[in-house]
Amino acid sequence: MNLTEKQIEDVFEIFHSELIEENLKLIKRQHIFDNRLRADLLFEDEKGITVIVELKKTPISREDIGQLLEYHGMFETPKTRVILASPFIPETIRKSFEHFGIEYIQFSLTDIQDFYNKIMDIPKEKVKNQVEVPKTILTRPLNEKLIDGNIAFKITYNDEEWQNVCSKDVAEYNFKHRTWCKIQSTREENCQNPIWNELISKNQGAPCYDCVSLKTLSFTPGHFHGEKHNNEPKRCLNAKKGKFALFTSKEPGATEMDRFVFLIGQISDFDLDEEVGTERIGCDFEKFIYFPNNYFKFWKYFRNLNTERIAWNTGLFRYVDDKTIRLMLEDIIKESKLDKEDVETAKLYLEMI
Repeated sequence: MNLTEKQIEDVFEIFHSELIEENLKLIKRQHIFDNRLRADLLFEDEKGITVIVELKKTPISREDIGQLLEYHGMFETPKTRVILASPFIPETIRKSFEHFGIEYIQFSLTDIQDFYNKIMDIPKEKVKNQVEVPKTILTRPLNEKLIDGNIAFKITYNDEEWQNVCSKDVAEYNFKHRTWCKIQSTREENCQNPIWNELISKNQGAPCYDCVSLKTLSFTPGHFHGEKHNNEPKRCLNAKKGKFALFTSKEPGATEMDRFVFLIGQISDFDLDEEVGTERIGCDFEKFIYFPNNYFKFWKYFRNLNTERIAWNTGLFRYVDDKTIRLMLEDIIKESKLDKEDVETAKLYLEMI
């Protein structure tokens, strides 16, 4: 017989510890939300986070993707997880899911059907004591991730705490040594034109993302340069909603070894300007950690994958694994150099990793 989605749901409900993750508590099947969206399975994980599981017996469609993104947009990311289980999820779609923090499982439709045929006549309350779930059912388990989804961003030094344009002295240095600063320094309305002070104070614009990054808690991946891809926007496709962003910089004349982290935020949204292709990544304004005095050094924790050499080289961003973020947060909590609210935020972030 051909397995129905309801029968697949039966298997995932009974064997959720083996097929999804351990310590899940089932809340309801076919739960209907206030906006009439329906969840196949609704759980609570061991951290008290609501887990929505959507099951599909066929390769996912564009409509399925829209439904999952709608689920994801309905709730606050740290308090809700969305998981798709399907026999086949193309790599391009998996990367998109990881970008938005949607988790996924791939299963063998043939193996799950054989397993269902084996258990269909056993009472639900006895089946777990009588059979084991074949390991071949899952072709891509939940914990098999392509990347962790955190990101470090390279931000030009600003002596106004990244909330206004640079002072004249810092601007002159950046005009000589920073690519974008060089370009806009030749314009009549460059960052030293008084018009920018007024526009920034009214949140009506800024000469660059860098100088207001603490004010906006956002950044862009930058652009390609050169003949082949001149000024073509870059994308941070492996960054994930709900993961963490490090804002880094270094003072004028400092070495790369002196690069510091001045802010850790949680990625909350991705905005894409469809017309020009520029992506903006924003962080949650309610909770973030700000480091005064430039003391929290980036290279104490981060290393390039292919070399021990300390060098940022090209590009405005680097992907960062969970282990690195965890070490940073543990040190923040242990050293307690920040105010109480920032330390509490670090503890909250640590629980999310």
